Formats: sequence, structure tokens, C-alpha cells
Amino acid sequence: MSRRLFGVLLLVLVAMTLAVRSEPLRVSLDFFANPNHVPLYVAESLGYFDEVGIEVEIFVPANPSDPVKLAAARSVEIALTPQINYLIARSEDLPLIAFGALIDHALGGLLALAEHGVAAIKDLAGQHVGYSLSPLEPVLWTTVFACAEVEDYELVNVGFSTVASLLAGSVRAIGAFRNYEPFEIERLGYTPVFFSQEDFCIPATYEIIFVSHPAFVSDRSEEAAAFVDAVSRAIAWTVENPEAALALFFERFPELDDEVNRKSYDATLPLFALGARHDDPDVWESMQAYLLETELMARIFALEELYTERFLPIE
Repeated sequence: MSRRLFGVLLLVLVAMTLAVRSEPLRVSLDFFANPNHVPLYVAESLGYFDEVGIEVEIFVPANPSDPVKLAAARSVEIALTPQINYLIARSEDLPLIAFGALIDHALGGLLALAEHGVAAIKDLAGQHVGYSLSPLEPVLWTTVFACAEVEDYELVNVGFSTVASLLAGSVRAIGAFRNYEPFEIERLGYTPVFFSQEDFCIPATYEIIFVSHPAFVSDRSEEAAAFVDAVSRAIAWTVENPEAALALFFERFPELDDEVNRKSYDATLPLFALGARHDDPDVWESMQAYLLETELMARIFALEELYTERFLPIE
């Protein structure tokens, strides 16, 4: 038997072993299914999960704050969550570990309308600014305004009626995602003005990472490695075949096939984490320092306590 054939047979045996002995991997999205998640559904549609011998069940959480809690309680094997939310959860002593990324760039910022006379961040002086998530958003937008030397403003909790509040004129800006709300605003006939958070003294961050209970990556390491391998391949295929990848997503969710989601996908495509990488120490150290300074974290963690690189592809 040739060495090459032996290697192929060995991979097949490993996949068969995983398929026989493993329960499905329950994967919680961070929010409802949207273009941020295209590579996950590409991996499912192209059979990448099947090829590495794992069954994956993807579901939508009832609340965006639930995924890290579900992973910490071992109610799911894998949760998608922003790095910031993960770090805050770790500071609250939730047992979690990060082991990959889906989007490696920030998506957040402030959204205003040109029709309201806003062209620069300083135009928001003396205005009301709406947000929905506390305590995180007030900290972020306070940083943005301090960085821009804007002192006279008022933060207002508008719940989840952010876009409606902006259009009604009750606030002059809202916390938003650059790859969704600006396109929704355009669809309604307005001109969006977006201020990216990283341009105003907020450190770089991984927008969506994969986290789990530490026991998952230790006790079921082969499945964790298989998941990262499949997702990494799906991200690469999505970037190389963007139209085909989006078509697969819309086959799964035909109700989402509209102009807003198409524009959202185009804006997200350059931000997918090639190789599912989440291992830049500068990103972890700077964000921890920021969250500690703003009292959203109680202490700094050693990097090896926060994430593992063991499942990432070799560069």
C-alpha cells in the first residue's frame, strides 16, 4: 500500500469514527441568520462538515446575550459572540475559551443622516444619541465623543427602536452596524453618514468569534479541530466564490433575498476571518486594557486563558 493511499484511508477512518461516536455539535448564532453567517451555511451546503465527520445543528438564540451563557452552561458546544462580549463574560467568571473567528474586524459605529445636517462627528454636539445595549454602548460612544473632543451630547436608551428613533428625529445618531443599518436607511430614501468606532480611539476587535466551554476543546478536541477546518475552508470558498456562496445562503433563507441583505453581504465579504484566525495578541491585549480602563472588565487575563490557537491552520 502506498504512503499516500494509507494517509487517505487514515483520514477516512478518523471521519468515520467521529461520525459514529459523536453527538451533533450545537452551534448558537449570535443573532438571527444574516450575511455575517454565510460561511457557516456554505460549510453545511457544500458538505464540509460531513467531510470532516461532524454533524452541526445551527440555531438562533432567543436573546443576543444568551450564546456565551449557553456555552458556559454546556447547553451548546459552540457559540458565536463578539470578542468584547466574550471578554466581559470571562471577567464575570464564565468558564469559556475562544478557538476561532468568523469576522475579524469591528462592525460597530455611530449612524447619522445627512438630511439632519450631519457630515462630521462634531455635528453631533448638543444632540441626542440613541443606543439599545447597556452598559456597553454608553461606554463605546462616550469614548468616541471624547476622542473627537465633543462634550455636549446626551445618550438616550431607545430600546431596539434605534432606526425608527433616528428617522423620527428624536435622536440625531444611533449605535449601528456598518454592514446593515446604513443600507436599510438607503432603502428608505435617506443618506447615511457612518462613523466607524475604530476611527475614534476604540481598539481593534474581532466582531464574531467561536467560543465554548473549556471541556469541549479538551474532551472533544477532534471535533473542535474538524469544525474549524470546515469553517476555514468555507470562508476561503466564500471569498473566492462570493456570488455562489450568497446563492447558497439565499437557497436556505429565500425570505432574506433582498437589496439590503445583498449590500450587507458585499460589505461583510472583506471582513471574514481567513483561516478562521483569532490569534493576534495585540488585539486581545489592547481590547482587554480598554475594557479594564472603562470598568467593563475587572481584571486582565493571560492570553492563554482567553484563547487557543491549536485548531487553526498552519500559515
